[in-house]
Amino acid sequence: MNNKNLLKIVEAWKGKRVGILGDIMLDEYIIGKVSRISPEAPVPIVEVEEEYSLLGGASNVANNIKSLLGEPILFGVIGKDRGGEKIINLLREKGIISKLYIDRNRPTTQKTRVIALNQQVVRIDKEVKDFISEEIEEIVFQNIEENIKEIDIFILSDYAKGVLTPKLTSEVINLIKSKRKKVIVDPKGRDYRKYKGASIITPNEREAQIAVNMEENFDLITCAKKLWDITKGEGVIITRGEKGMFLFEPNSQVFIPALSSPVRDVTGAGDTVVATLSLALAGGGNLLESAVLSNFSASITVKKLGTATVSPDELISVIPESLEIRDGWVFFKKNKE
Repeated sequence: MNNKNLLKIVEAWKGKRVGILGDIMLDEYIIGKVSRISPEAPVPIVEVEEEYSLLGGASNVANNIKSLLGEPILFGVIGKDRGGEKIINLLREKGIISKLYIDRNRPTTQKTRVIALNQQVVRIDKEVKDFISEEIEEIVFQNIEENIKEIDIFILSDYAKGVLTPKLTSEVINLIKSKRKKVIVDPKGRDYRKYKGASIITPNEREAQIAVNMEENFDLITCAKKLWDITKGEGVIITRGEKGMFLFEPNSQVFIPALSSPVRDVTGAGDTVVATLSLALAGGGNLLESAVLSNFSASITVKKLGTATVSPDELISVIPESLEIRDGWVFFKKNKE
């Protein structure tokens, strides 16, 4: 692994088509200032200065892919409501192709964050977590089946909001694998059996602990091995925040440290990871090279407020001058400031 190979991968992934299925959300932000406490209750009064909406959940994955100059195709379910209309308009503005089912009986998942003094004061969630119906499962699957020829690699973005049912998840994984294409899963929940056959899963450390019931006496390598025993894919990537990542493959395990950088907001960092990982694999990178690039992408995202994206130029600017692997660790020399 070297700097030149990583740069070639970033160049090669431009235009690669990535299918995404998952829980689509609208992220709304209310930005203001706090100068006093409410006389009605011991809570701060936020004087609103700015409001805006961003693509969240699986649609943020699609937005990251678009920002990295890939071509996303987004599948999923939204409601027939104001939130759904906003998502459709945002996707149109970004030039993101979408094949969405509009469910009149289900609200669009919305997360409203109130931010003041450069920190989140409160988050308000509007959602229904029930599984989608069998009828909608079938429609979503047919949409994917009809478009599979156009897709180079596939992502399942699971936020446990009801779209990735066990049946639909399993069927999509089997479909993608039957076409000899890779499927990457950003997982959620305690039962990972529905992800069996996925090429790579990318839980964070806390999610991994919960999935294998290792919340006490946690051991990273043992945990990753247990996850791989469930999915039997190519590998497992456990994201570890400021500690970086751990890549488990059946015949090798590698710790990938994070780039040292100030963390402003971790919202959506996992979306950036799977977006970059998928494009790097589609661009010819091996799993280690792709994991390293996704790790660098995440280090950029966490410097930004909200569900942010990364551009190829931003990513290229942080790729270190030299990289090497020693004793199961990736070592790199930072670029000169």
